[in-house]
Amino acid sequence: VFNKSDNNDIYVIDDNVFKIEYPLNLNNIYNMSNYLNKVYDMYLEDCNVFFSIIPDKNYFVAKENGYLSIEYDELEKIMLKNVNNMTYIDIMDCLDLSDYYKTDPHWKQEKLDEVIKRISEKMNFITDVNTIDYTIKPYYPFYGAYYGQSALNIEPDILKYRLTDDIKNAIVRNYEYSGDKGNEPGIYDEQKLGEMDSYDVFLSGSTPLTTIENPNNKTGKELIIFRDSFASSLTPLLIEEYSKITLIDLRYVSYKIIGDFVNFDNQDVLFIYSTLVINNSNILK
Repeated sequence: VFNKSDNNDIYVIDDNVFKIEYPLNLNNIYNMSNYLNKVYDMYLEDCNVFFSIIPDKNYFVAKENGYLSIEYDELEKIMLKNVNNMTYIDIMDCLDLSDYYKTDPHWKQEKLDEVIKRISEKMNFITDVNTIDYTIKPYYPFYGAYYGQSALNIEPDILKYRLTDDIKNAIVRNYEYSGDKGNEPGIYDEQKLGEMDSYDVFLSGSTPLTTIENPNNKTGKELIIFRDSFASSLTPLLIEEYSKITLIDLRYVSYKIIGDFVNFDNQDVLFIYSTLVINNSNILK
């Protein structure tokens, strides 16, 4: 009737469910750039700092199929021009639509080899992550965040997560479990499987502050990741390289107080955010 093929901003192409992200919010893009600069100026002058942009699923299909879409090139250009003192890691060409769940906005952990390879090249990893022998654990059915919104009988996804000895032995401190030390979930919180959002199996979902220690890595090398939910599934694949990884989610904690909890001292630092957060950066504290 209204010449629209989407329903409440949800549309489906070949059983792949998408949510329209439009328009490009220039104020939020500039705000994101300035926010990263403020964090750098306050804490990171002695650190090795990188940033990366994760495209949302619309990047691969929206315009060619006649759906409204943000201008990804413009978003990237603004960030590159306005973010200071950080090395950009371009992962846009490391991804395609098959690397994302059909019923969910997130990427698949088992499809991130090219992303890890690009990050390792830019951040000078010693570990060759492409030679790591992973064991894969599958979970089915995975009903992603877009499944119910599509109102269609679409086949659920299979969620897969990777295991190594380093991942199994990692010591995870999730500050939402601070009152229950010793009983925190590990890298994969399998109790989340089958709950409202099974993607939260990765590091128990998005939390303000999480630390991961790798007893098998004796280098003393540390990584700090400023992140959104996409990094929950990425981070386990970086454990081999570091003795300690700290994840900070600035959607839930203000950058002004993180110095009370994290000691910044010559670590590697990665800001990695999806375009969904960058285009809505007013959600950051």
